[in-house]
Amino acid sequence: MYVRRFRGYIAITEFMGKKNMSHEEEVAYAIASWQRFDSQVTDDLARAVISAFILVAVADGDLAQSEIDKFILMMGAQEDLVAPIGIDRIRLLFRDIGSAIMSDPIAGREHALELIAAVKSNASYCELVRSAAEIAVIADNRELASEQAVMGVICSAMDIEVRDLGGH
Repeated sequence: MYVRRFRGYIAITEFMGKKNMSHEEEVAYAIASWQRFDSQVTDDLARAVISAFILVAVADGDLAQSEIDKFILMMGAQEDLVAPIGIDRIRLLFRDIGSAIMSDPIAGREHALELIAAVKSNASYCELVRSAAEIAVIADNRELASEQAVMGVICSAMDIEVRDLGGH
């Protein structure tokens, strides 16, 4: 898993133009990415949906193009969520936060779960967040144990049950 995580991180950092970063630079990048994300995505639901999707998407140590494409399609269908930010900005933030989580997995996961937990008092929001995470699970046409484990953590953060996807 660590080799796949490393390869996935290298692919993202090369895509983002961040080759050969030191650990300190990676952590600084992750912090800056989260700060930009938090300041630009002010809606709690949008932040929770994006965070949940990314947590599942990077659970296997990789961020597949099919996962990015499914996310962009999903967000494009939610015009009210993306209108203040714009779909192009959402796409960039998605890649940025995916890279930030892979750069600093512990802090990134913790921060994402805090954003997800922020919506737990609203059952409708919880359902949207869970649905987004489920889309990420099936986006690359495979359901991995690591993705299921992350689904459990996401649902636990919102105090809701994990649904059985039944092999999608």
